[in-house]
Amino acid sequence: MKKYEQIADAILQWIREQPNGSDSVHHKVQGIKLPAVRTLAKQFNCSISTVIRAYSLLEDRHLVYALPQSGYYVVRNGNVDSESSLGEGPLDFASAAPDPRVFPYGDFKHCIDQAMEKNQEDLFLYGTERGLPSLIGLLQNQFADYQVFAKPEQFFITSGVQQALAILALMPFPGGKRHVLLEQPGYHNMPPLLRSLNVPMLGVPRSFEGLDWDVLEQRFREDSLKFFYVTPRFHNPLGTSLSAADKKRLLALAAKYDVYLVEDDYLADLEDNSRQDPLWSYDTEDRVIYLKSYSKILFPGLRIGAAVLPIALSQAFSLHKRMLDIDSSILSQAALDMYIRNGMFSQHRKTIQSRYTGRMNKLFEAMNAYPDFAPFQLAPRTGGEHTVLPLPDYVSLDMLIKRLKAQGIVAGTTEPYFFEKTAAPKMLRLNISNIHEDLIESGVHILHQTLSSIIKER
Repeated sequence: MKKYEQIADAILQWIREQPNGSDSVHHKVQGIKLPAVRTLAKQFNCSISTVIRAYSLLEDRHLVYALPQSGYYVVRNGNVDSESSLGEGPLDFASAAPDPRVFPYGDFKHCIDQAMEKNQEDLFLYGTERGLPSLIGLLQNQFADYQVFAKPEQFFITSGVQQALAILALMPFPGGKRHVLLEQPGYHNMPPLLRSLNVPMLGVPRSFEGLDWDVLEQRFREDSLKFFYVTPRFHNPLGTSLSAADKKRLLALAAKYDVYLVEDDYLADLEDNSRQDPLWSYDTEDRVIYLKSYSKILFPGLRIGAAVLPIALSQAFSLHKRMLDIDSSILSQAALDMYIRNGMFSQHRKTIQSRYTGRMNKLFEAMNAYPDFAPFQLAPRTGGEHTVLPLPDYVSLDMLIKRLKAQGIVAGTTEPYFFEKTAAPKMLRLNISNIHEDLIESGVHILHQTLSSIIKER
């Protein structure tokens, strides 16, 4: 082992031995401050350039970073573990945005800085409508962990999944079909998108038990469908997932009636059931278009999504994507590339998965304390980040939301997720993304009190 490698190993060992708390000597807002270059040169009886080379090795591995006139610091998770600040303000059961308090700002900022430095030429290129080749290679390996096996030429990096949906809605499909079939309820931004593009849409009911198979087959058989947009895993807003048998049944119908399936796997990173594979993994007829978002696991401002398409659709998708924006942000792609490549994404995913699983389990545990209260007992319990409470038809949702707000609870309903309003049953949607685990029990208690009061007033 060379001298600079020995020094790098010693620095790593020193980092591991540091406490996690804030020490006035070694901790700054930027992270743990590392020993000065001259100090290490004396300690290891070597030249300053050798120590700098050791730090450069760690910097290349995105474990440390340098600040001019200040020194070297450990890349750390910025505001990670500041869960205590989650208790400030109202209890927000409505927000579906990622929890900003557990995002590793320092880590990702370092990756952006490294991307700027190491991808300078790429930042001035046009014409990579498929995406940064190195990132596509990484995603090919990452998606294999999700049981999505595909060739590099089937991958497209998009400016968020919303752009992928717009491209799919606009581009021609084999057979010249026009209509898009949507779940009712379903992703609330899809109907406005289709209306703005003058794409006709139809609906199929989805309940806690799954899809309405009779209506679905009728739609497949009688209507001119270019694709069916479906969320098999952690459905939005119901929170439920399709079973393996349901996925196989859906694929069989799609093959029988020549319908493509657009699978939105937006919460794949929250899955803790290794047996829950995506629709894509069961597809043997090239019927599935797989969409993956990085907004939920990282942050929406990254504006990076990925689409995996059957070869037969790749050319049309590529042409329409180039028409819309030529390239998705090379800087965002390069930063995500580094974040995945150095293992930070994998670690962050474990952190988010652990936090959200803990919060969902706490939510269900708190609701189980009221065994005779139907809205709590009928709520789906499948994980992810949200569930819904079915309510009696006579409950005024406006009154409920106002009373909860007066009690310090912010919650939403499922009304925006139905584009055919006459089909909307009354449900309260609960999301745990931005609530401290220790506050969930008290929030559920307030929910129970407020709902019970309204129900008794009838």
